[in-house]
Amino acid sequence: MIYSVLSDRLGNILFEIAAGISLARRLNVPFKAFVGQEDYRYVEYVLQYKKSILRKIDFAESLPQNQKVYNEPFFHYRALPDEKDLTVYGYFQSEKYIDKDFIRDLFAIDEETKLYIRHKYQDILNKKPVSVHVRRGDYMQSKLYYAVCPVRYYKKAMRLFSPTTDYLIFSDDIDWCKKHFKGKHFYFSENESPSVDLYLQSFCRHHIISNSTFAWWGAWLDSSPDKRVICPESWFEILYRTNDIKDLYPEEWSKLRIRKTIFEWIDLYMYAISHYRYVYYKKIKKLIAKLFI
Repeated sequence: MIYSVLSDRLGNILFEIAAGISLARRLNVPFKAFVGQEDYRYVEYVLQYKKSILRKIDFAESLPQNQKVYNEPFFHYRALPDEKDLTVYGYFQSEKYIDKDFIRDLFAIDEETKLYIRHKYQDILNKKPVSVHVRRGDYMQSKLYYAVCPVRYYKKAMRLFSPTTDYLIFSDDIDWCKKHFKGKHFYFSENESPSVDLYLQSFCRHHIISNSTFAWWGAWLDSSPDKRVICPESWFEILYRTNDIKDLYPEEWSKLRIRKTIFEWIDLYMYAISHYRYVYYKKIKKLIAKLFI
């Protein structure tokens, strides 16, 4: 039996399951996913997808004792060991781990979500839009770890398409997007569930993604052989730059390089000063408390 221990949000969860179940399929053994955090809120977060994208996944209530454990050693691809009884920990963010046809079928859209999308978005989808995924939200608080794609990245990517192309935009900061993407060719997905957004992206004609595993899956689940996927060359920022992302994107995807402006470097520098000032302030405060209590 292969067990995948789940952590983080939907995009990472899909990678974790895809790698583990692809290994189990290759070795002809059963597979189960296990929610690795005891926080009930995280358990509820994962289980909300049991009716949609994770409806075909078996979940374990506990992990077996004395079973061999495999921890992903680094970010780039390394084949999983041929162990028929294995518990795996890691993100496994590469198509190279994946049995592609099987995983696309495993994560195929459910009928309820399909009917909802057809009812609400068919007119937009008839325009054959390009999906655009903009991730800001938590990345704005983690600028030293994850690159935040600037508006210049999206504008440059859009210039690769016809001026009359329509775009369907997905984001955790729709207000920011509406300020920067204006006109009759821009449409926005608002207040939808992650499952709806994921599948809706996959129904678009081409894709401009951010450095987000959620966006990665939205583009990857589109099985069209002639789709174009534009992705940022930089995924991580300074503190995570040692992670080798050479296996992260499928070979046919087009990586776009955007160099930081001097002002963006200054902004990052000022953010770093503020970040570490706060971190060390908290450490010093704890130390003083220990000394005088």
